[in-house]
Amino acid sequence: MDLNRETAMRLWNKTFGKETKVYDFAGRQMVKGAYNDRKSDYGWNVDHILPQSRGGVTADHNLVCCNIKTNDEKADKFPCFTANEKKFEIVKVQNHYEIRIIDKGSNEVKNDTKEETDFFDHSSAIKLYKKFKGLQTKTRFVGTVEIILKGINGADTAITDFVESLFEQEDVQFAGGDNNYYSGADVRILVKNYEMFFKDNISELLDKCILLNTYLSYYFKPVGAIDDYFINFRLDDYRDRKEMYKNDSRLSFPSRYDLTRTDARLRINNLVINNCNDAKEKLKNINISSNTDYFYDYPIVYTNLSKNLEKEVKGK
Repeated sequence: MDLNRETAMRLWNKTFGKETKVYDFAGRQMVKGAYNDRKSDYGWNVDHILPQSRGGVTADHNLVCCNIKTNDEKADKFPCFTANEKKFEIVKVQNHYEIRIIDKGSNEVKNDTKEETDFFDHSSAIKLYKKFKGLQTKTRFVGTVEIILKGINGADTAITDFVESLFEQEDVQFAGGDNNYYSGADVRILVKNYEMFFKDNISELLDKCILLNTYLSYYFKPVGAIDDYFINFRLDDYRDRKEMYKNDSRLSFPSRYDLTRTDARLRINNLVINNCNDAKEKLKNINISSNTDYFYDYPIVYTNLSKNLEKEVKGK
């Protein structure tokens, strides 16, 4: 089923909360940042439990987040279908429908959302070590988001607390005010993610930047909580951890001139564009430089969310 990304993300948050890697009802893994990505094994979308062809309505109680492969296998089959080699049945429960497994066989559906490591169990700990060791040969992506906030009352930490909550799965550092990139900033925050081994991780961090861009533009700035802001998201790739540590402190961001010459408040570099299908599609008519220090305007916000925030501002 085709839904807009914002509605799908709302359903994900309602179903899974803050988890970013989960299993669907058929036992296939999904990654939050891989919404509608058919090129990813972790791609997912939203399906009607009771098919629309059978009168199913488009309402939360009749929608389920599932891996794209699971959705394709389920299709409009009713009441029984097979997905991921497991048999399921759609049954009516009071005034709604649910999907229930009717033949688990030897393939138990996974209910846990992430694999925990028990360090008192040597096999579990060694398995984790081997997993990390296998990743060392892969290109290591590091995402860095620079957030510049101007006009904040020094005693008011509500916005910075909001930013920390949004990026709670990343490393948040408060880098102070005046800096080489934008003189006069009241608050400069650096958000870093060192474990971006997959493109899905990159898309997820870009989604958070778009969310923050939407809130800052349509709520915090209109209500006078800030005077202005800028968000700069850069992605860098390194051969190994040693190279990462060597170059990580030398990252550059748009200068004061680069920031003030445009109306866009969110900017991204070429590696973000090349590794996020949505960004690549939206900026397909732009000639992308090979210089990772060059940033491109990305004036994207979540439309429905922005409309709701506008209503919230008018109601104050």
